[in-house]
Amino acid sequence: MIKTKLTREELDLLREDMRGELDSLLAERSDLTKKDGEYILAGDFYEKQTRLALRNFNIIDPESLDEYIARDGYLALEKAIFENSPADIITEMKAANLRGRGGAGFPAGRKWETAAREDSDIKYMICNADEGDPGAYMDRSIMEGDPHSVLEGMAIGGYAVGSEQGFIYIRAEYPRAVEMLEHAIAEAEERGLLGDNILGSDFSFHIELRLGSGAFVCGEATALMESIEGKRGMPRPKIYRTSVRGLWGTPTIVNNVETYANVPQIIRKGAAWFTSIGTEDSPGTKVFALVGKVLNSGLVEVPMGTTIDEIVFDIGGGLPDGHTAKAVQTGGPSGGC
Repeated sequence: MIKTKLTREELDLLREDMRGELDSLLAERSDLTKKDGEYILAGDFYEKQTRLALRNFNIIDPESLDEYIARDGYLALEKAIFENSPADIITEMKAANLRGRGGAGFPAGRKWETAAREDSDIKYMICNADEGDPGAYMDRSIMEGDPHSVLEGMAIGGYAVGSEQGFIYIRAEYPRAVEMLEHAIAEAEERGLLGDNILGSDFSFHIELRLGSGAFVCGEATALMESIEGKRGMPRPKIYRTSVRGLWGTPTIVNNVETYANVPQIIRKGAAWFTSIGTEDSPGTKVFALVGKVLNSGLVEVPMGTTIDEIVFDIGGGLPDGHTAKAVQTGGPSGGC
């Protein structure tokens, strides 16, 4: 099949065609079950989770844009461009109160609003994919298993703040994730979902990868920007907020992989849906890497407010051989017990 740039109408037709085809493929898989009308991985470990950022992980082929589209991929970007103003998107993001999943927890909508208000012809969107904590592989798994969700989230953010250029700063130690992102970017550009005049609109947005050299400090936003600018990756004095003066002195949004992966579903399903999950102060879910001496280890995504006891015992299955838990370390080697 010859692939050409899609119009909005062609994207809608492709989505309908692929939805039935993908459903047939998923129905034949013995490792899947249905929950609330949507296919999820079978088994107590998965069925007790609430997967938003990981909704497509191990469900679709990460190298298939068509399968992502079949699961309502790029529908949120289409909705943003053709049915909403940039201000509408920011209003929805603020109502959703999506807090940054990189650790600081600053509301993404407020950050985007600050950048949108800045009078600048050039603005940047950055995805911080420099996941350096030992034992952490949450962001890597999203990029490897569902790269288009990150690209779509960044593009929506670009539309909201008035940016036409995004960068994904990723660890060179993640070769598979780099490969998946490169493939996804190329395919999205080929189909008119990234690049100039997306879906035939006036909105253009480009994404480039920037590979880190293994410096742990480059996970810090200002050090990351120094590295992208070709300088030594060292933190710089933060006189201004990054959303006011960031990369090359221009308004810049820095969010992490998991944050961007949540954006398409918020725009597609609405802030009210998102805030129905989690807690009042922290809606939505959080992805954890559950490792150590538990029966079931792996990626766990649960609503905010879920207790450690639920994660370790209800989902993780508890400790092997009837052992009693003495401590749980959060945040890996750099965290506490």
